[in-house]
Amino acid sequence: MGQIFAEHWAVIHFALILFVTCAQMLVVYVLSDSSKPPAGLGLYTVYFMTALLGWIALTLQQRASMQVGVDLPAVASILNSYILFMAAGQRALIVRGRAILGGICLLACLSVFFLPPRRMFIVQATVTTLFFAGVGILCAWRSWQQRNTGDAIIAGAAVLMVIGMPLSLYQHLRSGDGELAQAMAFGAHSASFALVVIGFLASVLIEYQQHLSHMATQDPLTRLLNRRGLEDALYLSLAHAARHELPTSAIMVDIDHFKKVNDSFGHEIGDQVIRQVADFLRRMSRASDVVARTGGEEYLLVLPDTGLDAARTLAERIRAAISEHPLLADHQRIPVTVSVGVACTTGAVDLDALAQEADRALYLAKRGGRNRVASVESKPVHLSSAAARG
Repeated sequence: MGQIFAEHWAVIHFALILFVTCAQMLVVYVLSDSSKPPAGLGLYTVYFMTALLGWIALTLQQRASMQVGVDLPAVASILNSYILFMAAGQRALIVRGRAILGGICLLACLSVFFLPPRRMFIVQATVTTLFFAGVGILCAWRSWQQRNTGDAIIAGAAVLMVIGMPLSLYQHLRSGDGELAQAMAFGAHSASFALVVIGFLASVLIEYQQHLSHMATQDPLTRLLNRRGLEDALYLSLAHAARHELPTSAIMVDIDHFKKVNDSFGHEIGDQVIRQVADFLRRMSRASDVVARTGGEEYLLVLPDTGLDAARTLAERIRAAISEHPLLADHQRIPVTVSVGVACTTGAVDLDALAQEADRALYLAKRGGRNRVASVESKPVHLSSAAARG
């Protein structure tokens, strides 16, 4: 065993790195075929490939029979750290500092032709520490913004390098023991590379899980909630209403004669109309209101702690705003009206029953001539329209 580690440790280490990188590249290849590849996937792919090339160069240099004149591992280390910085920036959607650090990277790589190995190690340690500090800041920021543990792991890898490389440089300058300093740098690079691989995989998987969660609760066309998302969003509000006997109202909105819009202008324009009506509803609702798309051209607004009169007032404002502002789709002005049904209940809320009551009110509004607001309760049915007021 001692003979194996004494003579072939570099080859064994390279084999492990090759295995990890190939496994990582397989995952990257699968992700690249997805409909929405993760941000930064391309640059992370380049990072993994250049890292593999760097380990190859290091393996060759470590073998006595295959010495290389130029310090290729130092150049690979500098390039790797800069590529990782760019990948982290692309994933965090931050591109500041690329040009300046790119110039530093270029100068550091060119210095390999002019500096002896001892001074080149100083350049390598200093520059890689700078780049990994940037990686740590970017990944920590994205981890906090996106609540993504994978990015936190990559930030941890950066912290390891920010600590390990200065320590190896201190050892190099204090004792002049180049071999020990190189071994310390080698260990820091190996551990950080493994953490970056784990962190990137974890980050992508968490992001993919979040994407699936959004798809399960969000309407892809309008970015409003779907029925499942509506129930999840209202869970606490409905429980609060039940405890305190508070009113909860529902507004059902349906686009009038939507089939004619599709037949006259095409389904693509129809989709734009659906999105624009959704934007109207999103803008006109309060922060506490929950808006969902429950059908093809049908929307449901649930208003916690809101009585019937207040809900009818909002419904009338929605109806008037949409009817008075023709929608612009593909440079065409399309007049659109909506029929609106309103229902209200107090205390414990059966969301299905409340939605059915609002739908029944909507049916009454349509029977009354469309472009109307109707409500249902224990009292008589109320109808209102612009024409009736005229």
